[in-house]
Amino acid sequence: MPGKPPYPRHASVVPVNKGAPDNTVIWYELRADHPKPDSLISEHETEQEALDAKARYEDRSKE
Repeated sequence: MPGKPPYPRHASVVPVNKGAPDNTVIWYELRADHPKPDSLISEHETEQEALDAKARYEDRSKE
């Protein structure tokens, strides 16, 4: 298990289509460059949940 990444942390929210081609659903992935480039940190059903997770990930005071 990787350790905690150093600050400042930077992450991005990436929309991803999941499901069968005729029945896709958009999920939102939180991705960062720790421990490897473009690592998946978490998945969220809504963009707002992903943005909240991004804020918590990047903000040292919310640790």
